[in-house]
Amino acid sequence: MEPKKKSVIYWHPAFFANIQIELKDEADKLTFENEHQLSKKPLQIDVLIIKKEKSGQIRKNIGRIFKKYNIIEYKSPDDSLSVDDFYKVYGYTCFYKSDVRYVDRISAEELTITFVSEKYPRKMIEHLKKVKNYKIAEKEKGIYYVNGDLIPIQILITQRLSEEENLWLKSLTNKLKENITAEKLIENYMDHKDSSLHRSIIETIMRANQKLFEEVNGMSDIFMEIV
Repeated sequence: MEPKKKSVIYWHPAFFANIQIELKDEADKLTFENEHQLSKKPLQIDVLIIKKEKSGQIRKNIGRIFKKYNIIEYKSPDDSLSVDDFYKVYGYTCFYKSDVRYVDRISAEELTITFVSEKYPRKMIEHLKKVKNYKIAEKEKGIYYVNGDLIPIQILITQRLSEEENLWLKSLTNKLKENITAEKLIENYMDHKDSSLHRSIIETIMRANQKLFEEVNGMSDIFMEIV
């Protein structure tokens, strides 16, 4: 018998859709760019979010730190943030600032960095505390502010986020365990059936947690319809 092929889960497109849903109430203030190319060479930012002029502060919990140019690094559920990831993304941010036609067109004070990971990056955070002398504070569930740098930095630990506030971002995983969470996702999706963003995410989450969704009462038909 041929070995069963492992289904490939494409996490990054779902995350890009997810971050837009998280900030949907203030989407008119923001411009979203997926895999923003830093140069002609293969250097790219996972997600770049540009806040529109005179749009005011972002109220959503994951976006309160945002300024004009917001660089986001996303790690899929089976990956994790390392010390080198911090320096890579910080370097990308500096490159993005400098890769302009006019000197200082992008002010350092207009930049922010966001790291998104399901797993708590213990070694990276210890390094930031001991080597960089940064202060790390949990602003609210799953949202950690890194203080001590000119550029505001935050770390989002998706498994620790509030399900009430960040249902979709918290659920972008292959480790869903609660039937009630699956039911909430389906209920929310059914309210947004015409949204390509919601469809992109629910497809990814269902494929990654197929057994759970198939076992939820009355969910098998919906699962087959979507996937």
